[in-house]
Amino acid sequence: MIRMIGGEMPEYAEEHPPVGGLLLRHLLDRLPTGIRVLVAGPHDPALIGALAGRRDVTCLVRSQPDAAAIPDVPVLCGTLSKLTDADRYDVVIALDGVGRLCSPEDTPLDWAESVRVLARALRPGGTLLLTVENELGVHRLVDPGDPASSRSADAWHTLGELSDTPGRPDRLAAALAAEGLPVTALAAAWPFPQSPSLLITPEALADGPLDALAALAAAAVSAGYPGRPVLTDPRRLAAAAVRRGIGAELAPAWLVVAQRSTRPGQTAVSLPPALIAGPSGTVTEVVGGSLPGGRLLEERLLTAALGHDLPVLRRLLTGWMTELPMAGAGNVLVDGDRYVRLDPAVPDQPDALARFAHTLLDGGYHHPWPGVTDVARMIAVLAGAAGLDTVPEPSGSAGPPGRREQEAQLSALRERLADAEDRCRFFEIELAKREAELGRAKTQIAAFSGNLGYRAAKAGLVLARAARNRIRKGRS
Repeated sequence: MIRMIGGEMPEYAEEHPPVGGLLLRHLLDRLPTGIRVLVAGPHDPALIGALAGRRDVTCLVRSQPDAAAIPDVPVLCGTLSKLTDADRYDVVIALDGVGRLCSPEDTPLDWAESVRVLARALRPGGTLLLTVENELGVHRLVDPGDPASSRSADAWHTLGELSDTPGRPDRLAAALAAEGLPVTALAAAWPFPQSPSLLITPEALADGPLDALAALAAAAVSAGYPGRPVLTDPRRLAAAAVRRGIGAELAPAWLVVAQRSTRPGQTAVSLPPALIAGPSGTVTEVVGGSLPGGRLLEERLLTAALGHDLPVLRRLLTGWMTELPMAGAGNVLVDGDRYVRLDPAVPDQPDALARFAHTLLDGGYHHPWPGVTDVARMIAVLAGAAGLDTVPEPSGSAGPPGRREQEAQLSALRERLADAEDRCRFFEIELAKREAELGRAKTQIAAFSGNLGYRAAKAGLVLARAARNRIRKGRS
């Protein structure tokens, strides 16, 4: 059943996909049964269907075609400003944020005003689940496009980083508290606001283990950028942000759980220290102390390569190929001589060594073998350093094509080209010198061979040789 509340868009359908994913569905399954829920904004029908199974669900969307595509639940179609407080809900879910709740058919609301309207729809003690995109998150920092110059049909206010959205987790919590919505739980979301596969709380980012959490963030980001053009490798940026203590500040989004009023002991949904959606369709909750220690193998290999530390490179490669030859370098933690899988749910990679060779060359990293410039030879060198009898076959690239890494490759190629041009110029000069000397020698030979004195000397030499031969015969 669809009820028009005003400001609806009868001919427009959302261009971008709705928010969804395995991790968010697992999170919403934690909600109590039998409650009234308002789902505000475009959400995946699978999420709505999972919620509606045991709860009284109502949806709010601005697009009339999208409203007609939502099955089996009541739908309010219109702009957010037309939502009244006549109906109250136990939980309001806005996991897509507030950016797609207003339409151009009415006065647009800013972020704080939108949150205020959602708060009015809550019953006392009700819970708001809200996702807030970080305009300075890793996904924005590596994006070649400009968020303030979007050309999509729904970009009526393309403010980008100039928007009024809170820019830090603490400011977000303070802004919600100012609206009467104290935050009971908050988590940084990776790799994208619309489809997160990793949630980490700020407390976990502060307490660690940082190396394992940095590896999780890098793995989540790596899975989200297959073949996408980026400014730089987002895996390196995400891991560095977590390890340097600013993982929450540079996360692509924040997911918050806030209540209209605090009631001790009554929280609609809680967040574990970390929540991981694996590629095999499983969701893993990480509690304190369950993550292994050690540093990511890929980072240790790159560090050794940059320092031209051949003994460390051989030891790491040999240990890796001996203990976990089918695990990717981005899914192995090294703690001394111990090699441990970070996420056992990640499928095996028979071409793990070849993928690291791609990372070493495609990333523009300096390494101890400057003469090796193609992937096949690099794989052979790494296989020899690891003590393998057979050389793995080349495979596809292991990471997204970053423009910074491509620029590093171009810089290396320019250096090699400049060196080759210098050598060619040197050889050209030497060749010109040799040709000049040869020309002078030919001129002298031609000059001497054409005069009378030269011919007489040559005839005398012939006569002298003939006389010498007769004397030798007479003695014999």
